[in-house]
Amino acid sequence: MWSPLRLPATLVALSLGIAACYTPTVQRTRTYHPSDADLSITRIVHGSAVIDFRETRILLDPWYAPTPPVGPDEPIGISLENLPPMRGLLITHKHDDHFDAETLREYPDKSLPVVVPKGLGAPLRAMGYQSVTELEPWERAQIGSVIVTAVPAHHRVPENGYVLQANSTTLYVAGDTLFDEAMFREIAKLFPTIDAALFPVGGIRILGRRLDMTPEEAAAAFELLHPGHVIPYHYGLTGPFPFITGSSKPAEAFEQAVAAKDARARSAVVVLEPGESWHHYR
Repeated sequence: MWSPLRLPATLVALSLGIAACYTPTVQRTRTYHPSDADLSITRIVHGSAVIDFRETRILLDPWYAPTPPVGPDEPIGISLENLPPMRGLLITHKHDDHFDAETLREYPDKSLPVVVPKGLGAPLRAMGYQSVTELEPWERAQIGSVIVTAVPAHHRVPENGYVLQANSTTLYVAGDTLFDEAMFREIAKLFPTIDAALFPVGGIRILGRRLDMTPEEAAAAFELLHPGHVIPYHYGLTGPFPFITGSSKPAEAFEQAVAAKDARARSAVVVLEPGESWHHYR
């Protein structure tokens, strides 16, 4: 039986424990360093990144305000105020770790073009965004010099993957899709040369339901798409067990799974810590 005197302390401890699951640490001293590369990718946290085609910089799925009971178990690599000016925003789907309503409401430049899946335009326009383009798979839009093609993704809610092209360079952003061999073959057929890709590797489950690829499934997707380089992402999610589960050391497991299929392909895997960048010169 609970003691009336102990109840408040217990509730405080419980609240602190739950908050610890989703309150992120932000690396506030790190700043963004522009590059003259044809493509630069800077991993921010989990599924969020800065995609920089030199003259066109795009922010992918910004996630700075996690919603309980989940959050990142790694620091946010660059604070929102230390991000450089962007030319556009790219949103894959409506889950809170990709469509972060608080961050999107607080983002200072609502004049930026935003590309989203069909059906997500209305909430962004209500936030004050002036240029929102909704895409269905295989439809195209443009952000600065970058041609953005929406491609299919297999997820629990409507989601777009994206293929971005500029500077004679092609980047595939998979979102947090599940493995689908036919889907990947279709994308590979239409985009036979992919210079770089962002693959989800977390093997994340919420209440037992899978959200994205395991490291081994992502390695199978790598075989189908043959990108020149691949950056594992969409991992580092934490929450109360067994509400949230995922693969152990997913980025390393993905790298090992790729090498197990072809030892020479190991060099194609680029593991980035939050805040780190990778540069591609064609």
